[in-house]
Amino acid sequence: MDEIGKLSRRGFLIAAAGAAAVTPAMAFPFQNLKPVGSFKRHPQEEPIYKVTKKIPQVCARACEANCAFDIVVGVDPKTGLERALTVEGRAQDPVSRGKYCIKGLGYVDSLYDPERLLVALKRTNPKKGIDADPGWVTVKSSDAVTDIIDVMKKHRREELLICSPGNPYTNKLCKSIGVIRSDQRTECFGTHYYINCLTLTNPPNPVYSSTYTPSHHVPGFDFDKCKYQIWFGYDSMTKLGKSGLVNHFAECKRNNSTKIVMFNPVRTPFADSYADSYYSIKPGTDLAVALAIVNTLLSSNTYNTEFLKKYSDALALVDEKTKIAVKGTDGSFYAWSTSRKRAEPIDTCDAPALDGGSYTFTLDGKEITAKPVLQLLREGTVQFTPKWASSISGVPAEAIRRITMEFAAAAPFAMVPSNKRDAAGPNYANSWRLRHAISVINTLVGSIDHEGGILLQHDVTIPWLEDVGGPSPAIPYPELPSKPADFRTEFPVTDDIYRHKDFSAPGHYGMVGFGLYKTERAKVIFFVNPHRGVFAAIQPQMVEKGLENKDLVVDWNMYLDDLGYWCDYVLPASHQYEDPKLDVRSYFPKHACLVGGAPVQKSVGDVMGWGTIAVKIGLAMAPQYWTTDGSSDPKKLFPSNLGDVAVQRVGAGANVKEFMDKGAFWIDNRPYENYKQIRQCGYGRPNGRVRMFIDEFSRVGHDALPNWHERWQAPNDAYKFSMLVTRAPWYMQADPNFINNPILKHVTNRNFMDCVWMSPHAAEKLGLKEGEQIVLESNPKYMKDLPRPVKAKLHLSTRVTRDDCVLLYHGIGHRAKNLTVAKNYGYRDGDLVPQKDPSISKVHDPLGMGWVEDVFVSIRKA
Repeated sequence: MDEIGKLSRRGFLIAAAGAAAVTPAMAFPFQNLKPVGSFKRHPQEEPIYKVTKKIPQVCARACEANCAFDIVVGVDPKTGLERALTVEGRAQDPVSRGKYCIKGLGYVDSLYDPERLLVALKRTNPKKGIDADPGWVTVKSSDAVTDIIDVMKKHRREELLICSPGNPYTNKLCKSIGVIRSDQRTECFGTHYYINCLTLTNPPNPVYSSTYTPSHHVPGFDFDKCKYQIWFGYDSMTKLGKSGLVNHFAECKRNNSTKIVMFNPVRTPFADSYADSYYSIKPGTDLAVALAIVNTLLSSNTYNTEFLKKYSDALALVDEKTKIAVKGTDGSFYAWSTSRKRAEPIDTCDAPALDGGSYTFTLDGKEITAKPVLQLLREGTVQFTPKWASSISGVPAEAIRRITMEFAAAAPFAMVPSNKRDAAGPNYANSWRLRHAISVINTLVGSIDHEGGILLQHDVTIPWLEDVGGPSPAIPYPELPSKPADFRTEFPVTDDIYRHKDFSAPGHYGMVGFGLYKTERAKVIFFVNPHRGVFAAIQPQMVEKGLENKDLVVDWNMYLDDLGYWCDYVLPASHQYEDPKLDVRSYFPKHACLVGGAPVQKSVGDVMGWGTIAVKIGLAMAPQYWTTDGSSDPKKLFPSNLGDVAVQRVGAGANVKEFMDKGAFWIDNRPYENYKQIRQCGYGRPNGRVRMFIDEFSRVGHDALPNWHERWQAPNDAYKFSMLVTRAPWYMQADPNFINNPILKHVTNRNFMDCVWMSPHAAEKLGLKEGEQIVLESNPKYMKDLPRPVKAKLHLSTRVTRDDCVLLYHGIGHRAKNLTVAKNYGYRDGDLVPQKDPSISKVHDPLGMGWVEDVFVSIRKA
């Protein structure tokens, strides 16, 4: 860094003044204060960049908010060197509202990271760990892909595994060659996504879209108009550290005097700024408080009766013997008519019973005894009183009662938001029940699909490849493997959604490491980055060991990072600012919206885009699904103009070019029509409804309504500290775009986010002091294979408000010796989390998703 030189104070002021002449609000970020060139030393000591243009972009890989902004580009007049300088917000974006966060700035830096991978690498030495020399040789990317295809053709499809987030090209490739797709979003998004699918959207639905966000964040949240919010760990340091949310919190407090209640064993800065009430809840007991809120709503009769009757399954009869909802041949629920004393279709039932029963009747020649869902919910939660929850969670019973009544009084302008959440322990094996209970709370008060509450995506989609051109119905895709490496088939609830409804659904990535290590199912593994998963995932030591003996391991990545040392090929990936974008505003879907982005520069070096790679593999292995005539001729490819179709559907342009020329933005500002989307895409035909009773759970031996269960791990005298996980706002899943950035590393160190956090009182009892090196170990009862203790520096903070837990930062651990900044930096929280044995996991969780924070560790001085 130092040898490149620094901008003088005078030079900086001139550059800043020139930029201000174009845009007064613009500020220069990070490394761009220094005159660096594209992968080489700049020929001048003090270049002065003149701002020449702004290029619209969407921050689609940095986080799920997908903020829209402009990349400001400048040219050095003396040399003609052009480069991206900074980010400027786009005020018309209803999510970011002209703001942006530190991740977007970090991506500007990474365009010019001198350690970015620009050539394909091929291994020539055996795999012996990250400290061994792989013997890399450079090869042409096209030749590497040809070699990879040759190896793939020699294996049965059951032996192939593609690890990638769901996207149009990945999905079609996997379906066409009949291979399993898994991704690392399991513990982050899986629980919430699948509960949404089971309660809200009945996929596929009219607004199902191929963009990154909607398929994994079905609802959004109307923070602007909400008057009361309950956060179960929602205030993670990264989840709220993004412009797509923070400005909405500020508005709701400013305009509505919104009350926000936070349950979290970590007092975050957001609690300082926004919380009206904060409770230091015992980790893993959020479910107890949520169940007590359900109990209080029902016992006080403060639920929304009209909503429950019109828009939910509260009236639906459930067969007491089978524990399955009673349905007609058209899929409609049945309810009990109190006037006619018989079961009738729910939408036409006269004077339907909201509770009571049992009711006995005959349907299709079968005698059934049933009760309404609301009655079963009453009976199932009667014991979960505030007093009971207080004894488990440490939250006062009177506070639970008061919060519930205030929440109900504010409804439907009230909600419990719940996307990926952190330090309250939401990602434990039991968290599917918490997420289910949260959905029930929002349903009881009628806040789903209502402004000021839970918003549902509507009236805009980006199609899939199959929607604009795909295989003939006469050529069905091949069956997917019956024994996938991620053990998805052990979880029928999620497997059914993945195979038959939403192929983009989050994969069971938490069991990929287990599968690679314990079985020989997968022999060829293709990682599609920005994947960021393996070394941000749980027990990566199993992944490492499992990859050593595979026939072929490939990574498509911007960097040779940790994963590369277990690969046979590493292919150079494009930067997100080198790709076009078209996205919807799913974090704030109050108004249908499309936003576009244009490439800031052409991909450099021998970079090959993932779409190009997927097409090459598809044409070579399954051409009948990729071309109009079934040949391998690239000139006969099915159309892939997804963006053109998307903008045409809403009248935003004749094609993407016209849309971009008009400003790369379209929004329908009509008022949000409350409860319209439930009717269109919910359950219980002919009109949709929200489901509280999930009989898919009944079919696999789990409770169809939320119930209390302990965490699957338990503490003891040696392993007694509950491990909490959060993230730095500027890091994302061990992504080198951020970890290899010296400025972000400095910010991380300055904020002690490279440390393990502990309460001062708990440390004092152990004789531990600030800054000491400590060792954390998992209970060997739960991690018998490849245990790897974590060594880290200790930071004492009163923000950890309980003595029975420690806080770790996720995704900062990195070992790749070729990355100067990231090398040997940080620790891996995943080293302490045991891989999921499916025979254990499915006993505790029918979704197979949660697990991460069900860990108790010991702590000692190093």
